[in-house]
Amino acid sequence: MKINIRTKNQVKMSPAVQEYIEEKVNDLEKLFNKSEALSANVLCKGYEKYTVVEITIPLKHLILRAESKGDTLFMAIDLAVDKIERQLLKHKRKVNTMIKKREGIANYFSDIENAPLEEEPEVKNKEVKLTEMTQEEAITQMELLDHDFFLYIDEKTHKQTLVYVRHDGGYGVIEPK
Repeated sequence: MKINIRTKNQVKMSPAVQEYIEEKVNDLEKLFNKSEALSANVLCKGYEKYTVVEITIPLKHLILRAESKGDTLFMAIDLAVDKIERQLLKHKRKVNTMIKKREGIANYFSDIENAPLEEEPEVKNKEVKLTEMTQEEAITQMELLDHDFFLYIDEKTHKQTLVYVRHDGGYGVIEPK
């Protein structure tokens, strides 16, 4: 597996940390077929009190991604690798059955004997009446409802828009093209 490691903010990449990342991420390779040429992008970001590690593994028809925060860089690396592994094990059967007909995707995953299956969570559907409002009004409404996101119709563009709370505490907006 080809591993691209980048750092941001206060993270200094020592040879020991780089070797640790390569070892842990290469362990994920056992979950994939050997015939596939894989690459993983690892981004290490440092903040005052914690470190964040993002691991992204782009495949032909999907992207695996995990982001973890830890007190130390090593802790964040371990958590992110564990998260990717859990995602793969949890969704292996679903991916293989739902998209088996698509060329190539089922072949990315190796056969894992007796992979623990988690119970599928119940999917609840909810219909909402979208109201035309400004972005500021939507953020206020989202905070009043104590939700992480809020869907509305933007007053300026007249398009469905989604506002959400980002991990860093700020807000994000998703608009259709």
